[in-house]
Amino acid sequence: MPAALDELLQSVTTARDGDQQHAVLTQLAEQLHNAAEILEWARNNAHWRQLPTPTWEWLRAATDTARDLAAGLDEVGPAFASTRPPAAAPAPPAPAAHRAPAPRR
Repeated sequence: MPAALDELLQSVTTARDGDQQHAVLTQLAEQLHNAAEILEWARNNAHWRQLPTPTWEWLRAATDTARDLAAGLDEVGPAFASTRPPAAAPAPPAPAAHRAPAPRR
């Protein structure tokens, strides 16, 4: 998968099967993780340079949002893969309580 976002966007039109779609989402998640690091760097620089507080606060919110988006893609991306891990099988029903037969009269 291409690393540049514009090339990744172009590859979306050809990502037909689940594994290709999963690869696109995995690459996008990686790019968002990288974006969060860049935003954090900018936030720290804004603080050190004593830029206006709204600038620093916006960068903090943007960093958190990028991290949340990346984490969400990390979580849901595998659902697109062709070979997903099997879902946990439901627990079997509990056995019915054994009752003694009613006495005959």
